[in-house]
Amino acid sequence: MRQASVRTKNGTLSVDSKQPILVEGAGSPRSKRRVFGTGGIFEKKGSRFLYISYRDVNGRLCQESTKSESLMVAENLLRDRLGKVEQGLPVAEMKKLKYEDIRKTLILDYRTRGVKMLEEDNDGNPYVWGFEHLDSFFENRPVRTITTNLLYEFIEKRQSEGAKNATINRNLSLLRRMMSLARREGKLVQAPYFPMLKEDNVRKGFLTPAQFIKLRDTMPEHLHPLVTFLYFTGCRIGAALAITWSQLEFEKGRFQLRIEGNQTKNDEPILLPLPLELNEILKKLPRKGRVFDARNLRKSFQAACVKVGLGVETGPKVWQYKGLLLHDFRRSGVRNLIRSGVPRRIAMKISGHLTESTFERYNIVDSTDLHEAMAKVEKYFDGNVMAVEENQQQGSQQVVSFQSKPR
Repeated sequence: MRQASVRTKNGTLSVDSKQPILVEGAGSPRSKRRVFGTGGIFEKKGSRFLYISYRDVNGRLCQESTKSESLMVAENLLRDRLGKVEQGLPVAEMKKLKYEDIRKTLILDYRTRGVKMLEEDNDGNPYVWGFEHLDSFFENRPVRTITTNLLYEFIEKRQSEGAKNATINRNLSLLRRMMSLARREGKLVQAPYFPMLKEDNVRKGFLTPAQFIKLRDTMPEHLHPLVTFLYFTGCRIGAALAITWSQLEFEKGRFQLRIEGNQTKNDEPILLPLPLELNEILKKLPRKGRVFDARNLRKSFQAACVKVGLGVETGPKVWQYKGLLLHDFRRSGVRNLIRSGVPRRIAMKISGHLTESTFERYNIVDSTDLHEAMAKVEKYFDGNVMAVEENQQQGSQQVVSFQSKPR
C-alpha cells in the first residue's frame, strides 16, 4: 500500500507504522516532501480534530475529518481510505449513502424481478410491508452508521411496541436485503451482523364459521365481499386486490373468476367458480375497475377483532395490536378446503400454494380435530382395548381351524 505522510503545525511525518515517526520543523531543510497520491494527515484551522486527505478513484482530492485528535485513529482511517481507493471503491459515494438510497435500490430490484411483495400504498407510491417500521427508525441515516448495536436498538424498540419475533425478523431481513444489494453494486464495503431472533413458526390463527360471520358483520359493509372471498378460497390478499371485473364471467347463474398466472404465487392461472354466498354480494356491486374495495382494511379488521374478542390493542398505533391477523383468512380458507373434502391437489391450486410443505403449515389442526380423531380411535377399540385383542385372537383361531380342515 502507498505510504502516507502527516502535515502538522510542527512539520511533516511518516504514517508508515513500520518506521519511527519523526517530527521535523516546518521550515527545516530536513523536512520530507510528501509523495503525490499517498494521502496526508493535517490540522484544520478552527477544528481540534485531525483531517485526512487522499485522491479517489477519479483522481479527485477528498478531505475528511477523523472526528478524533488521535494520530493513530487518523492513520488507520487514512489507510482504510487508501485501501478502498486501490480496490476501486467509490469512497466519497459510500460516505454519502443513506438509508433512503438503499431503499430505492430494493424497490428497483423488486420491480425488475416482478416480486409480488412490492405493492402500492393509498397514494400510489411503491410499498413493501415493513417499510413503515424501518422508515421511522432509519430515516436520513447514513448507511455506514448502521451497526449491529444500532440493530439491537431497533429490535428493542419493536419489542416495546409489541411486535413478535417473526415480525421483527421480517423487518431485519428487508434491511439486510437492501444492504446486500448495495454491496453487490459496490456502494457498500460490508454489512453489519444481523442478530435474528428465535421464531415460533407454528401458525395457529384461524376462524370457525361462527366466528367469521360475527367478525364480518362487525366490519364495514364495503369489506364484506373481500373477506368472504378470502375466507372461502384462502387466496392471498395481494392477489385478491388485483382482481378486476374483466376477469369475472357470469355463467349458469354463478360468477366464475379467471385468475391470471401473474396474480398467483405459483404463476399458474385458474378458473374458479365463486361461492353462491359471494355471488349474491357481487351482484349488488358496480361492475367497474377492481372487484374488491380494501379501504381501511387493516384498521377496520383490527377494530372488529377487538370488538368481538379476537384481538387486543397494545397501543395507539395501527401495528400495536395482538390477536387474529389478516393472513389468518388464508389459513382459514385452506382449512375449510381440506375439511370440506376437497382433494389436496385441487385445494393447493385454489389457494395458490406451490409446495405441499408450505400448504401443510396452513392446514391447521385444532382441539376439535383432535377430539374427533380420538372418538374414531375409541370407536375402533369399542371403548375397550382388551375386547379388540380378544376379537383378534378369536379371528386368528378361526383362521387356524379353517386351515386345519382337510380338503
